Amino acid sequence: MKYKVFTKISIAIGLIIWSGPGLPASVLAADPPYLTYAQQVSANVPAGSYVYDDLEKLSGLGYTTNLPTGTKPYTRMQVAKWLQTILTDTSGATLPPYAASMLQELRKEFAPELNILNRQPAKNGVRLQEISLGENYYHGQTLPQQKTKSTYQPLNVYNNGYRYAPDFNTDLSFRLEGKIQDDTVLSLTPRVSYDDLESTQITLDSAYLTTHINNMAIQIGKDSLWWGQGEHGSLLLTNNAAPLTMIKLSNLEPHQIGGFFKFLGATNTTFIYSVLENHRSDVNYPSFAGLRMDFTPNPNFTFALAGTAIVGGQGRMLQSSDYWHLITGKNAASAGADKWDSIAGGDFRWRLPQFNDIQLYGEFYGEDQVPVLKVIPLPSDMGELLGIYIPRLSASGDWDAHFEWAHTRNTWYNHWAYTSGYTFQDNILGDAIGNNAYRYYGKFTHYSANGSQLAVNLERVSQQFTGNTPEIITSLWLSWRQKVDKDTYADLVLGAAKIQNSAFVAGNKDRDYLAGIRLTRYY
Repeated sequence: MKYKVFTKISIAIGLIIWSGPGLPASVLAADPPYLTYAQQVSANVPAGSYVYDDLEKLSGLGYTTNLPTGTKPYTRMQVAKWLQTILTDTSGATLPPYAASMLQELRKEFAPELNILNRQPAKNGVRLQEISLGENYYHGQTLPQQKTKSTYQPLNVYNNGYRYAPDFNTDLSFRLEGKIQDDTVLSLTPRVSYDDLESTQITLDSAYLTTHINNMAIQIGKDSLWWGQGEHGSLLLTNNAAPLTMIKLSNLEPHQIGGFFKFLGATNTTFIYSVLENHRSDVNYPSFAGLRMDFTPNPNFTFALAGTAIVGGQGRMLQSSDYWHLITGKNAASAGADKWDSIAGGDFRWRLPQFNDIQLYGEFYGEDQVPVLKVIPLPSDMGELLGIYIPRLSASGDWDAHFEWAHTRNTWYNHWAYTSGYTFQDNILGDAIGNNAYRYYGKFTHYSANGSQLAVNLERVSQQFTGNTPEIITSLWLSWRQKVDKDTYADLVLGAAKIQNSAFVAGNKDRDYLAGIRLTRYY
């Protein structure tokens, strides 16, 4: 296969970085006891799960010792460790009723992992974890984006690449997962969808196996990714496109770097390798690779360095001399000679306890790199995302707010050789706003003692904003999560969007509407 050399090099690098020696008997016998690596292998928390919102809220209230990183999905064991710390630190404390309700539901959801952390025997076997039924009415268009072969659907982004057909859209999904051996997890999420165009699709939202070699978790299969700190978008990787089928390597336990770099604190590394689709309009079967390193030098501060690249493909195979140029960021002199398109940079999140636990976050990534001293690649053509999270808009924290701004330049997500752009199956792999765009976003959320959450979202997006006819989309939507019974939740959404210069045609105006309900039962 044409990608064997690149794949072997990638896996070798991963093995060197992540695979450490097994835990010694003295560590396993310590008090409190440590988990073995096999016990820490667990499934991922699906993208879009309520767990991420709840964990961010608890972190915003200052209940988590360390800030969660920006590498998602989190594994169930990662979340259980954070949850165990929260439960221990808040034991005996009087919590706001909404926070107590939130913790109660998370404790129930992650009971199997908490049992493992408390040294109780684990149960193997693949079981039904949840069933989800959704009905969405969509009145609007799927808009083309410029300079990339991608689309944008107002009110429907970050949905694993799914685009709604006009009028009614129905979908049913099942999540089955569990350990098939002591150190191997299987997760499957089949989905059946039907719309008013009489189109029926049977797909897999996720399908992967996870095992390990010592401290290195190895995931093979299909799943969504979100790399970054953004609330409503991230520059590098999101679940705006369909999930990638990939090899993912990551560490189960954080590394503690010693010596001069000890100040970096706990370090987590993630590497992915995938092959994109064969029906692109530019280059078929290009490789897609990414590397991300998260650092937590302080309990209230985390940052990451990360990069991704579309590499090679039919007619653009890398030679041995190309790998050094790829690593150092050297660019080709012509489109015909170019063999990769890369994005790299970093992001951060900073919690400020002295200011009521307000969190500041940001992302700074370059769509290209410029080599300094011929060996050090530095990002250029920068894109930015800045945000602030106010977890206590009210005294009790039952109201909070997010404010976010993002910007991409004219060079973003497009390339002179990979002319389909930074896409997979016609959707941007990163921020849905695409090329030469900006976004202003605000979100206000209210939390109730019964576990319900009501959010008001406002967004203004301008695409090709430096052009003669920028497409301007102003959206307002409400989302409401309500517990129906002890194991079932209802998620409702109601929104409207006004589009100016629709499809980049001057004076063309349109309005889009979305109304939807989803019932999810957990087992």
